[in-house]
Amino acid sequence: MKFARLAPVVALAFSLPTVVAVAEDAPPAAAAEAVVAETAPAAPAEAVAEAAAAAPAEDTLGPVGHDSQGRPGRIHVVQRGDTLWDISDAYLGTPWVWPSIWKDNSVEVENPHQIYPNERIWISPHEMRKVSDAEAAEMLARSAPEPEAQLEESMPAAMADPDGPEPVRNRGTFLYTEIQTTGFVTLEELEGAATIIGGPKSRSMFTDHTPVEIGLGEGEVAVGDELDVFRPGDLVVDPGTRRTMGRVTKQLGWLEVVAVHEQSASAIVRLSRSEMMLGDHVMPRRMRSAEIPIAERSDVEGQIAFTPDKRMQMGEGDVVYLNRGSRQGLVLGSPVEVYETRGEAWDRVRKEDRKLADRVLGKAIVVEAYDDTAVAVVTHSTVELNRGLKFRGSDSIRP
Repeated sequence: MKFARLAPVVALAFSLPTVVAVAEDAPPAAAAEAVVAETAPAAPAEAVAEAAAAAPAEDTLGPVGHDSQGRPGRIHVVQRGDTLWDISDAYLGTPWVWPSIWKDNSVEVENPHQIYPNERIWISPHEMRKVSDAEAAEMLARSAPEPEAQLEESMPAAMADPDGPEPVRNRGTFLYTEIQTTGFVTLEELEGAATIIGGPKSRSMFTDHTPVEIGLGEGEVAVGDELDVFRPGDLVVDPGTRRTMGRVTKQLGWLEVVAVHEQSASAIVRLSRSEMMLGDHVMPRRMRSAEIPIAERSDVEGQIAFTPDKRMQMGEGDVVYLNRGSRQGLVLGSPVEVYETRGEAWDRVRKEDRKLADRVLGKAIVVEAYDDTAVAVVTHSTVELNRGLKFRGSDSIRP
């Protein structure tokens, strides 16, 4: 099923994934039920039926609802042929985000990602999960919280001392659904990483559920350990010192160790974002959220060290690598601005040089902070940003 891209409704510009409507290994009864479900209308609760009647056409996004915390989302009714990848792309703008927000609420199902026609999926930037007809009806009927209530919820609890300082308002969050695909590794980490050393003889590339062998053995890894699979890319070099800080990585997915041997281990690919192959590297998995809390302004100053894809210039929505990291004071969510100095200009009346204000060229937010490097997403730019430009802390990620 193909989804039409729509303008955001109630500030919802997200799209979530759903899994294959009828899995190949589904029991015959389930498959038959799914076929019947496709041709015969479902019998949802009355409120859901009314919402469905008023919902957009089949090739549009589902109706808007609100969860128990008042956060907006959409209810998607599964159609035959739907996949988690397609739904994620349609509702969240990328096919890659669903693994980090999918919630399994049916423990007796062997494959929690199987979905069938007419099932209802709740989709929001915070989570995606199956919901019952009754819960869907409740979500669709629930009104958005009043602006005052939203403001109150965004403020931390006041201090016990009534004369204490005013509570600080929440600075909000930045949703970066591509977080699972970005990466960086130091040269030391790369040297200590292991690789995929074996797999099914009939395959040269490995995807979900494929058994593989990795070069970590007893004392190095344990059953149940989760490992990121990545492919090292270009070097990241500090434009000021010319010091090599590490390499950009292409994050391919992750695997789980199922057996440990003397000098190797057996694992299963749990998620493949791109085809894996022999020689791809593995290291302990880093859990990362697509919701980036916007941090306070920092006093860190530095330069853009690298722009991916061998591009010299980057713009809004692109990723840049900075030559400063957590050791210098950058943290997850740090807002930064890229700027240029403009020197002085001659005042003809006063007969003297006057210093010109710096020109801000763009804004960005740190989505990954390493020891001496940070990955930032450009949120606003007035010109193309290029390697070597200066950056500093900012009060916001927008102009």
